[in-house]
Amino acid sequence: MKKIITSNSKLFLALSFVSSFGFMSELKAQVPKNCSEIHYFNPTAPSGVYVIDPDGSGPTPTMNCQCDMTTDGGGWSLVLNYNHLTNTNPALKVRTDSLPLQNQTALGFNESGTVYWGHADTSLMRKLGYDQVRFYGITSGHSRALNFKTSHAGTVSYFKTGIGSTSGISTNFTALAGHTTFLPAAIDMTTSNKGNYAMTEYPLWTGSTYHWYLGGTDPSCTVRWEVDDYPCNVPSTFHQIWVKQSITTGFKEQKQSKLNIKVSPNPFNSVTTLYILNAASEKTEQYKIKFSTMLGAEVFPTVIRKDGAFTIEKGSLSSGVYFCEISDETNVVSVTKLIVE
Repeated sequence: MKKIITSNSKLFLALSFVSSFGFMSELKAQVPKNCSEIHYFNPTAPSGVYVIDPDGSGPTPTMNCQCDMTTDGGGWSLVLNYNHLTNTNPALKVRTDSLPLQNQTALGFNESGTVYWGHADTSLMRKLGYDQVRFYGITSGHSRALNFKTSHAGTVSYFKTGIGSTSGISTNFTALAGHTTFLPAAIDMTTSNKGNYAMTEYPLWTGSTYHWYLGGTDPSCTVRWEVDDYPCNVPSTFHQIWVKQSITTGFKEQKQSKLNIKVSPNPFNSVTTLYILNAASEKTEQYKIKFSTMLGAEVFPTVIRKDGAFTIEKGSLSSGVYFCEISDETNVVSVTKLIVE
């Protein structure tokens, strides 16, 4: 498993910085909400486990999240992971305040009862803010591999709410590298309203032939672990579902600036200046400014506020990409990036 990259979760620490007017400002850690946000602000971030906070200042705790930063452009968050061993039938795990991580990616392992086993419930899925879904599955029952993505609105909504179905996904998907299964193109049946089991009970289904099914039973097949088949035995299987938030419909819009901001120079290696171009200088003096790494760890450059601008000194900051967040008394009004050479 990749090394876990941590941040300070929701422990927000106040500190002051020196300005030419003697003002004090509060800085708080900003934890990314998903892997897409991490990837957007740092395209070179490696795949691995990161700390995220899906609902920001809401009640859901920060959590570890497996991020795939390479497949199909990167930015994928793992929401379902089941590496299941032949001739076993362990219970599924519905996760309400955590996400499954990834360990083994080959067949022949039993990861039940570990942090690598389970899937997110609908409430947690809604908080992740995604609009793309990626399925991956293999089985010891045959040599085909299932690997595709979709932006099908019905499927996205179904996994967030448990209400509805995946009807229409069979003609609304993109095959990824190594995809050789009949599903989802062969789908000829639909199931609906499976609640927290929307991702496990027949989201992909060709009647009595090709199924995506985890941990099920029926009179004909006592145990059901299926990837593009209906074997009526118990092969080893590996099921994954990943989600991604696109730039055009996701956090780029959420963080769209309400202020006209210019940072120059950017990148910088010593000193830069942040200008707020569409606010009076007396209004600028009321803004709070905070800085963090793309993982949410607080950083404290020296900041001097004067004449409607902020002079930012690199100080001990290492090279990399940082968030600069500006807020008024009640809301965040702008988020921009600082790039330190």
